Amino acid sequence: MSRALPPLLISLALAGVLSGCARTAAPEADDTTDPVVADALSDPLMTDPDLATQNRVGALLTGGGVPSAQIPLEVVSDEVRAAAKADAASLLGSDPGTAPAATGTDGAKAGETALLSWRQNFKVEPCASRVGWTFGWASKMPAAMPVYPRGHVQEALGNSENGCTIRALNFRVAVSAEDVLAFYNASARKAGFKPEHRADGDAHALIGKNGAAGFAVYVRPGPQGMSDVDLVTNGL
Repeated sequence: MSRALPPLLISLALAGVLSGCARTAAPEADDTTDPVVADALSDPLMTDPDLATQNRVGALLTGGGVPSAQIPLEVVSDEVRAAAKADAASLLGSDPGTAPAATGTDGAKAGETALLSWRQNFKVEPCASRVGWTFGWASKMPAAMPVYPRGHVQEALGNSENGCTIRALNFRVAVSAEDVLAFYNASARKAGFKPEHRADGDAHALIGKNGAAGFAVYVRPGPQGMSDVDLVTNGL
């Protein structure tokens, strides 16, 4: 005759079986760490007041100094040059031809800034001391002295108060110095000026005056095969 197991023994046996089924091998520790994640986790928190300047969002609103702009990341190709020259001819209504030959070296080099280039030609200091810097002046150039088509303005300033009519720009354009000089020579002659060309090495200037009114265009080699131009006017 078989004998029934005591209830206590049955309970202990079932507990052992269940605990064995539930037990699984513990995963081995991973010694590898993603370096990018590690750097991010170890980087100081931005709440640290000493790191406030690391966040550059506010830089967009920072004032002071002369405004400047970066040239778009584009390749200066033959197509770009051809398009700029075609736009220049269209603006003039005809081919610009060529600029006159240089008559000397005096005054061929521009100043370190557009304002200094302006001061080299016009001595109206009360007007120069009250100029304002904003790219809006590039759209207020005299009709005879516009920014060369497809030019990238780097600096712009002006003054139209108290009898002053100052304009001074710096821009870069993907055409040669000869193309720039020819364009402004043709435009100036249409406006009644007789421009003079000065050259000193690779620095060029085209200057035209009628009393206190006049203009000057300074051209020199720029980056990536571009021309760097200072265009200054007074009283126009």
